Amino acid sequence: MIRVIFGALTIVAAAIAAPAGAVAGDPPRAFVELFTSQGCASCPAADALLGDLEADEGILAVTMPVKLWDFLGWEDTLATEGATKRQMAYAVSRGDRDIYTPQMVVNGTDDVVGSDRPAILRAVKSGDGALPVRIDLEIRAGVLHVDVDAADTTHDKANLWVFIVDEKVSVPIRGGENRGRKLTYHNVVREMRPIGMWTGKAMSLDLPLSDLEKLPRAGCYVVAQVETFKGPGPVIGAAKLSRIFPARSVARQRRTN
Repeated sequence: MIRVIFGALTIVAAAIAAPAGAVAGDPPRAFVELFTSQGCASCPAADALLGDLEADEGILAVTMPVKLWDFLGWEDTLATEGATKRQMAYAVSRGDRDIYTPQMVVNGTDDVVGSDRPAILRAVKSGDGALPVRIDLEIRAGVLHVDVDAADTTHDKANLWVFIVDEKVSVPIRGGENRGRKLTYHNVVREMRPIGMWTGKAMSLDLPLSDLEKLPRAGCYVVAQVETFKGPGPVIGAAKLSRIFPARSVARQRRTN
């Protein structure tokens, strides 16, 4: 595990877009974010574990590749400024200013070593069951329809985010600590975008999908997250849609690109 304590930060909001299909069912128990780097020898075990966590129907899990260790001989090919700044913002919000890889953040609050399965599951179980704000997603005529239910929680408002993910990516590593390995990543966040604010009442949003057609393996998550005066806070709702575009659309994109 690579770890670093950092000083003062400038926190910049991240950016993202819109999703697919139709999903309903029980709200998840947890939304898990893995901050990882292709230049970190300790990360592949956590990258594989994230895929296992996503198989648990009660857990929604995404990969957040960061630029933290690009100077070690290999620049992460999936890392984004948005994910890197989000990890820093979490550290400021927690007050420990502690950044490392692999690092998992559970429900926006608990900081856990990303390869420590028992600790991650304890963090998931430490919550009060399902996330309190129910979110349902559906594709209607090429538009992502988002329904957010009313809920009586200790938080009276939350920011709504869309996370666009590449559901599975394999990358050959040609330098750094993982040189010679081919690593597989699950639900890699490619874009993040705030889409509105929930204020405790039921609400609906419609988001066009036209700007996402360049990602044939795209899936999406919509997340309700409390913003504190320090930065990102508790995640109180989350939902996922797999594969925004049908297979024939993917084929058409590949022929025209």
